[in-house]
Amino acid sequence: MVTRREFLAAAAFAAGKPELSLTDTPGDKVTVKQGAVTLLEYRYSPALPKSYIHPLCLPDGRVLTLDSPPDHVHHRGLMVAWSAVNGIDFWGETNPGRHGTIVHQRFEGQVQSAGGQLVSVNHWLAEGKHLLTERRTIRVAAPGEEGLWLDWITELTPASDPVRVAAGEHVYNGLGIRFIHEMDGGEVLNANGAATIEKANGGNAPWCFYKKGEAGVALFDHPSNPHHPNPFFVMNQPFGYLSAAPTFRESFDLAAGRTLRFHWGVLAFPTVPSGAVLQHRFQSWTREKS
Repeated sequence: MVTRREFLAAAAFAAGKPELSLTDTPGDKVTVKQGAVTLLEYRYSPALPKSYIHPLCLPDGRVLTLDSPPDHVHHRGLMVAWSAVNGIDFWGETNPGRHGTIVHQRFEGQVQSAGGQLVSVNHWLAEGKHLLTERRTIRVAAPGEEGLWLDWITELTPASDPVRVAAGEHVYNGLGIRFIHEMDGGEVLNANGAATIEKANGGNAPWCFYKKGEAGVALFDHPSNPHHPNPFFVMNQPFGYLSAAPTFRESFDLAAGRTLRFHWGVLAFPTVPSGAVLQHRFQSWTREKS
């Protein structure tokens, strides 16, 4: 539920601002704009090794993400992937080993401008096998005073045989964001008050943010997620990276027909919110329908 104060604040902020528009370029990407300002692009071309969001922007259009930088070509903006799905790497792309691809199949229904929602079906494919079917829901809210908010829901179901979803040695797997170089060397804060990389990395918390200067991104772990609160991975050298990392310490074994569901919140903020503001945002979000 949104409180009356939040509703009035959002209405005042949005007064006179254009509505969101979602434009699908078939076979390539969905662009989310407010007026002439691009807020994000959801890239789903079958030529790509995975589908993901890039750019992710602040409400004024400033870009926060990198796509396939030379140092880590598999870093794709804001993305979901794992390194050990029945031993197959869906995170890496060119490193040695067995690799899979996350291939967009279709959108469920129409991409909706009203409510800023898209629902995609992806197949996780490797070595001629279909391992997982993913139903991915992304809901984008009109930017408010705090910044740009989106929900990311990933539902993973084995296509036939049981599947183990694990990180292997790559504890950062899950929902991850690679930041622009200007945000390298940034700062962190989580819901437990951890304000150093050393303390926040691997910490189980309802939320965690990374920022450089005033701008940054907070990731939120929904209470409906298995083993909530889950760990977060964060680093600031030699580059900035933040991920909601539920397999940081454990894996998930999925029997045929079982669905593993994760619901995350993402807030791209132009001005650093206080911990109290983020905690209030988390509590308000968890009262909404998951």
